[in-house]
Amino acid sequence: MLPDTRPELPTITIVVPARNEAANLEIVLPQLPDVHQVVVVDGHSTDATAEVVARVRPDADFVQQTRKGKGNALACGFEAATGDVVVMFDADGSADAAEIDAFVAALRDGADFAKGSRVLTTGGSEDITPLRDAGNRALTMVTNLLFRSRYTDLCYGYNAFWRDVLPSLSIPAARANGAQWGDGFEIETMINCRVASAGLSVTEVPSVELPRIHGESNLNTFRDGVRVLRTIFSERLHRRRAAGAIVPAADSMGVSADVVDEAVANPVHAHVEVEHEGQVIDLRAFEEQMRPVRSESA
Repeated sequence: MLPDTRPELPTITIVVPARNEAANLEIVLPQLPDVHQVVVVDGHSTDATAEVVARVRPDADFVQQTRKGKGNALACGFEAATGDVVVMFDADGSADAAEIDAFVAALRDGADFAKGSRVLTTGGSEDITPLRDAGNRALTMVTNLLFRSRYTDLCYGYNAFWRDVLPSLSIPAARANGAQWGDGFEIETMINCRVASAGLSVTEVPSVELPRIHGESNLNTFRDGVRVLRTIFSERLHRRRAAGAIVPAADSMGVSADVVDEAVANPVHAHVEVEHEGQVIDLRAFEEQMRPVRSESA
């Protein structure tokens, strides 16, 4: 249960997952505002990440993640957080620290969860490719259909939330044994789906995604797109089972529960076509669109 009141001037924790990001952290960490807590979660880096953090941000808490993947890194950071508000902040330079105030303002104005959006007016991206943009828009539409959410930019990880909502998100525990679903890049989609399922108040914040400063992204358009799609359907099935009955989100918009269950079992090959607000979503066509990327990366 969420508290009736929250602090007027919340303390802020910034969680920065990083793996071999020493060169970027050298630039990014000094740009962060003076807040209650900065938590850098290290993914067992083999470069000078630890040394850079100790030198340029000696006040930061330096935490080693317990498993592999961005999701586990965030889980470790969330558990280490002591601020009233938690900000998810990438280490590669793609997030603008100057926007943190806008995220916190959205929370102070009543939101439980402040979600960054590159799609809103004054938002944008200097990094996204046309193919990734098309995939993101399709995945956002599917999520909105299945969860009755109103997201404009599903696959964007610059977010902030009140720390008291964490029990509603059921993030895989940092100390859980073995690999957990949610340990990878799917964590951001999982969080967005669970925010919607929990009925939390969401305010989207215009955000400009900057290009990575050094190094190459670990994102793979096809692999991660399919992983996000699988996460969406898995979360939908979890929502139905938790409720003990069909949740009438997709069902009332033309997608039957049977079709959703088929898609959960094999989302890449499931044929789901639905018309909503004059737009037709065909997930099989989405998979076909992504296939050239799979060929290139093979």
